[in-house]
Amino acid sequence: MNINDMISQRLAVAIEAARKGGEYLLAMDRTAAFTVQEKGENDFVTEADTRCEAIIIETIKERFPDDGIFAEESGIEHGEQGGRWIIDPIDGTVNFSRSIPGYTISIAWELEPYTPAVGVVYNPRQDELFFCGQGGGAFFNGQRITVSKVAEAKRALIVTVPPHRRRERFERYGEQASRLFLGTSDIRSYGSCALALSYIAAGRLDAYYEMSLGYYDMAAGLALVREAGGMGTPVDDEHPFTDTACDLVASNGLIHSQILHMVQQ
Repeated sequence: MNINDMISQRLAVAIEAARKGGEYLLAMDRTAAFTVQEKGENDFVTEADTRCEAIIIETIKERFPDDGIFAEESGIEHGEQGGRWIIDPIDGTVNFSRSIPGYTISIAWELEPYTPAVGVVYNPRQDELFFCGQGGGAFFNGQRITVSKVAEAKRALIVTVPPHRRRERFERYGEQASRLFLGTSDIRSYGSCALALSYIAAGRLDAYYEMSLGYYDMAAGLALVREAGGMGTPVDDEHPFTDTACDLVASNGLIHSQILHMVQQ
């Protein structure tokens, strides 16, 4: 099987899994019949996270039983072949637990580490489905999307997020955020990395910066940004992406070096 067939087949399954998970989350969201537990500093999980993740994995394994899995709640399952799936069943668990609309399901698939070839981000409360397959472009609810044409950082609408799970890094972040605020038009924050990256892919936002992300937070969104014509990179060469620690700058590409300069100073 060639790579294009592998991508198209896994993209179809990722979309199916995201919609199944989204249907479940909407039902849970309406009842609010779940408890919230803290698994780390400012890092929360509900039984909806674990059940949604199981629904996604079950859907994937029905079709691709030999593929590897890296999921936020259940961890790593090494596969015999077929690459690796990266799953965040609820990116924005706090939003979900407070019935705030901006939570997403994030599903990616890759053959090469940290180079996602499939990305699906589903925002069930707004029925927003963002998806892409490597080389085929990025789409929102079936319509092709591209990044914005903003070429000057001072005109950019960006997202930057404090390191709420790594508060010892806040002093450094505060300096960076000050430069970003003064050097751009305005700042937003949505509580979901995957959603913000999808918005960059769709041209709604222009750039994103966050430190200390999990790879599952950003893998699908990273694929979308790149397929829509943008860029997503580590902050510097000394800190490449890992499964558990990613300092990410993403943008429409036109202002990427400007945003990196503000962050790297």
